[in-house]
Amino acid sequence: MDLAAIPFAKLIGITPSNNEFIFELVDDVKYTNHLGTVAAAAQFSLAEFASGQWMINTFPDIAPKVIPVLRKSEVKFKKPAFGKVRAKVNVSNEVILQFNHQLTQSKRALISINVLVVNDHDEAVMSGIYEWFIQLKQD
Repeated sequence: MDLAAIPFAKLIGITPSNNEFIFELVDDVKYTNHLGTVAAAAQFSLAEFASGQWMINTFPDIAPKVIPVLRKSEVKFKKPAFGKVRAKVNVSNEVILQFNHQLTQSKRALISINVLVVNDHDEAVMSGIYEWFIQLKQD
C-alpha cells in the first residue's frame, strides 16, 4: 500500500521521495505559514505519513493483517524550514525485534518510530517520535 494515495496525503501533496527518504513536500507556497516558512502542521503530517509508510515497507507480510493507530507523538522543530522538505526514518533493529516479539505474543504491540525532516541542504528542521499502537485484526 502506498500511503501517498490516501485522500489526505493527496490533499496536502505528500509525494514519494528517493534514496533514504520516504516522502517529501515540494517547494510550494501552499505549505507556508505567516512567516513564510513550511508550516508546522505540514511537517508533522509529512513525518507521520513517513512513519506509517516505513511500517508498511518494513513489515509487508503483516501490514494487511493489522490495524495501526497513531497513539502519541512528540516533535521538536529545530530551525525554520524553507523550500522542499523530506522525511526519513531511523529505527533500530532492537526496536524491530521487540515489536515483532510483542505482536506475536500479545496480538498487539507498540512501536516508536523516529522521523527526521530535512530541508534541501540536508539540515534537520524537525525531529519526531511517532508511537503506533498495532493490533492484529480478528479473523
